[in-house]
Amino acid sequence: MTNRNKTIAFYLGAFIFISELSFGIWMTHWNHFIPGDAISRVANAYYVLFSRNPHLGAIGFVWNPLPSLLMLPIILFSRWVPQLASEGIAGIIVTAFFAAGASFHLFRCFIKHKQQLVFSLFVVLLFAFNPFIFLYGSNGMSEILFIYFLIFCLTALLDWLDPENGTIPMIMMGFSLALAFFTRYESIIFGVGLALSLTLINWFSKRHEEGSGRLYWYQKWEATELIVLLPAIYSGIVWFVLNWSIMGDGFFFLRSNYSNLAQSEGLSKNPTIGPVIGDFSNVLIFVVERSLPFLIPFLAILIIRTLRRQLFKIDFLCLILLIMSIPIMQTMMLYRGASYGWLRFFAYPMPIVFAWLPYELQKLKELARPLYVLGGCITLILLSTSAFAIGLVMNNQRLAPEEYEAIHYKESPTYSADRLAAQIAHDLDTLLKDNPNTSILVDSFNGFRIILTMKQSGRLVITSDLDFEKSLKHPVGEKIDYILVPKPEGVAALNAVNQQYKNFYNNGADFAQLDKQYGDSWRLYQVVN
Repeated sequence: MTNRNKTIAFYLGAFIFISELSFGIWMTHWNHFIPGDAISRVANAYYVLFSRNPHLGAIGFVWNPLPSLLMLPIILFSRWVPQLASEGIAGIIVTAFFAAGASFHLFRCFIKHKQQLVFSLFVVLLFAFNPFIFLYGSNGMSEILFIYFLIFCLTALLDWLDPENGTIPMIMMGFSLALAFFTRYESIIFGVGLALSLTLINWFSKRHEEGSGRLYWYQKWEATELIVLLPAIYSGIVWFVLNWSIMGDGFFFLRSNYSNLAQSEGLSKNPTIGPVIGDFSNVLIFVVERSLPFLIPFLAILIIRTLRRQLFKIDFLCLILLIMSIPIMQTMMLYRGASYGWLRFFAYPMPIVFAWLPYELQKLKELARPLYVLGGCITLILLSTSAFAIGLVMNNQRLAPEEYEAIHYKESPTYSADRLAAQIAHDLDTLLKDNPNTSILVDSFNGFRIILTMKQSGRLVITSDLDFEKSLKHPVGEKIDYILVPKPEGVAALNAVNQQYKNFYNNGADFAQLDKQYGDSWRLYQVVN
């Protein structure tokens, strides 16, 4: 890149970062809306530094740890700027940075593949300000981090297709896939698709290398797969060992009370997911309906390939494999009743296409200038159409309940939960201030909003504390004074108190009597001898 283009790339990234951060702060600070999954990841980072028993293991062993790890340096400043934790702004800073990073990287790839500056800017802005990308770049969720690593991995794969680039792209693929694993579990099935793609590309290249026998091909294939996959495999082993050594079960992240499988157990009663479980035709309709807006950009590559007469080539088959990998995983999980089927689970084909576009457009440009102009115009039209279609879907409560909730935040349960959490946090702070020796037990699985909002949360007995399980089983002996418990509906039924004491929310126990009720969702019980 020239110095001029580097400067433009920097200002482009800075503009997107400021835009994402400003919107995210506006949503959480002034509108009191941030997704529960986003604020819970901030909470995991907060427990590491500011709980009763600060330790790195407090980051949790269910959800992938990288997003929370990246927030740790930011959370350090929450002592002076409490909103970094209480309003989830630490998470928003991280996602805004990765949204800007993804756009910066895409712009560099377009320039590297000899695309016009103005055209490259238009395409990258269509990516950054696509309604889905912009929302998830500003809300503290893990999706935009995962998208960044997907884009980085795909662009490295395309660099590897050029023999002049050597082995560096393979190393970059390996580390981006490993970091993707520490961000979201979808990286596993994407890694399978990537491994198959590398196999196909190596097998195809064998036919064009004179004097290359089976042994040579096998050694080349083995070396490629090892370089690319070993970092991710090693990351998986590390995660398994950490789960086993700290939580006592290597698959704690998969089968604990708080895992995705545990949270999905009640999906058969869900009015949206229930009808598709075990019905393959309904599953396909469900997946296709939510995937189509994100697949519109793929039509651009399909048309470009048709113009080049390169439709039935191995690299195009690899692209299809990578695009379909995560939707196939979601199809299987929906059929088994193990997925909530959120719209964000079907968005990943779109960034994959964006990462692949510079490669396709360069090939078209080398073929014929008029075809390149036509392909570029079609690309811009389809990317704009996709953004419009995605915006419409996001405003559809049936297809996109999470995104619809963000758009209509004042009417959302998340907004109500935030306001209620603030009230409970204030009451608990007052209780702890008036009674300095009081101890309150709260399962952070559901109580993270309350914990982050409190000024004296370091005095709570929470799930990551080393004595939590003992305090839960023997609250009187461990001198617990109060227990805060959510109504056992939905995932709140997995709350440790609700699991340990059946019907505790409604009736308390022989050692606990109702002290205060908060709406129809939380109750505070006082422990009595």
